[in-house]
Amino acid sequence: MTKTLYLMRHGQTVFNLKVRIQGASDSPLTALGVAQAQSAKEYFEKHHITFDTLVSSSQERACETLENAVPNQNYKRLKGIKEWGFGLFEGESIELLKTIKEPENLYGDHVVPFGGESKSEVESRVFETLEDVIVNQTNQTALAVSHGSTIGLFIRKVLGKRESSTYDIGNCHILKFEYDGNHFRFIEIINPSV
Repeated sequence: MTKTLYLMRHGQTVFNLKVRIQGASDSPLTALGVAQAQSAKEYFEKHHITFDTLVSSSQERACETLENAVPNQNYKRLKGIKEWGFGLFEGESIELLKTIKEPENLYGDHVVPFGGESKSEVESRVFETLEDVIVNQTNQTALAVSHGSTIGLFIRKVLGKRESSTYDIGNCHILKFEYDGNHFRFIEIINPSV
């Protein structure tokens, strides 16, 4: 049986607005971030998409996004899909990450000397968590709310580095995948705000 995973980035946060690195730290959604999540809600309703399983990163910005996109529903908070930990870079200007970002590998191991996570650590925990959700926790359709860098690593693992690096994952963008019991297949990226 083919299963479907909708993987959504959280809405705009105060740190996004201030162009700051969030990582394992957190900042609340802005009014625009809440509106983006509500646009996702409208998209799901318009297309008659319902979920057997709802999960979110354990970070508050992702939980708040899910609560606005699919209100009044129970969901699980999963640390496995939290954002990449950037160590001492967190709270600093996003320009610091731009100088080390590689289109195919994102941040690699560049933040490890500064107390951050390695690419392989993040990629493993995210992929294993999402695979567990779709294999063991859902009947057919799941929604997972996560973060830009973690979603970026997931799509790179599914599509390969070169093809996936062309996708821009904006706030509340939704990536749709199908899972055939062995492999994820990327279907599309959806911007519910347009």
